[in-house]
Amino acid sequence: MLKTLFIFILLCSLPVHANSSFSRAKISKIIIHDGGYVLVMLEGNVSTTENCESKGYLFLDPSNRLFDQMYSSILASYHADTFVGGWVNGCNSRHKTPILTRLDLTK
Repeated sequence: MLKTLFIFILLCSLPVHANSSFSRAKISKIIIHDGGYVLVMLEGNVSTTENCESKGYLFLDPSNRLFDQMYSSILASYHADTFVGGWVNGCNSRHKTPILTRLDLTK
């Protein structure tokens, strides 16, 4: 009984990784949809551990509390021709694309 309890506690205390990183790339296309969301196409496929069907785009959800900041950063990076990287979490159910949760801008 004690061994079973120990194994249960050990399994419950393992860390959960909700986000996964995507590789650094330049933005090749931005789609602003009338549904309020933004699709960001990177040069090459989006390389991430999320198992989304579509790997060509990132989905910026309008409900993200940093939507305005991320959207303006995406536009700035696109026009400056700089690299973006960051994190995604899950797949958008409609477009089957990784959902952007963190954005890193680099030269």
